[in-house]
Amino acid sequence: MADLSDARTLIAESSPEQLQNLLGDLTAKEIGEVLAQLEPGDFPTLVEKIDPSVLGTLAAGIGSPSELKRFLDLSGGDDALIDRFITKAGTDTMLDRVFALMGDHFLAEKVGSDSGTVEWHITTPDGEKVYHLDIGDGRAHGSSGPAPKARTTLTMSSPDLLRLCAGTLDGITAFMHSKIKLSGDMLFGAKLPQAFNTAA
Repeated sequence: MADLSDARTLIAESSPEQLQNLLGDLTAKEIGEVLAQLEPGDFPTLVEKIDPSVLGTLAAGIGSPSELKRFLDLSGGDDALIDRFITKAGTDTMLDRVFALMGDHFLAEKVGSDSGTVEWHITTPDGEKVYHLDIGDGRAHGSSGPAPKARTTLTMSSPDLLRLCAGTLDGITAFMHSKIKLSGDMLFGAKLPQAFNTAA
């Protein structure tokens, strides 16, 4: 395998084809280790040059909110850059991963015996994407598509969804500043920001 110890120079000086040859066979964890060497200023070049399949592997391999946060830190908080990454990695791939993380890091004690389905309307460069999260019996399970019967509906942008799941966006504050729109059962919706372990 090529020497990836100086990822910043590698990304700056390699062509897209060279990057694909170097990174194309790496696992998501190995790609993450390469990205860990980067600074926010390196990220736009990476997103432009890197092959969509590599970004797709990275997105599908995000295993925790802290790994998602590391990616967001690299983006420098730039919504347009986050959206470019999501689009290039595959919007559905990225959102599928985020909703799987919600289920994996659900804190049942925060909702107690309460249950219901939350429908999420996510604004992306590919148009609105709809997902739902079924909460009940101490578990949460996310799926793509509208809910048969939603108790609460949340609407937000894809960058804000990632921030919420990474723990860098406070749900209550976001609601107060209209970054998140909530309809339906407000009391149930108010429990959601605390119902996921974003420190993992």
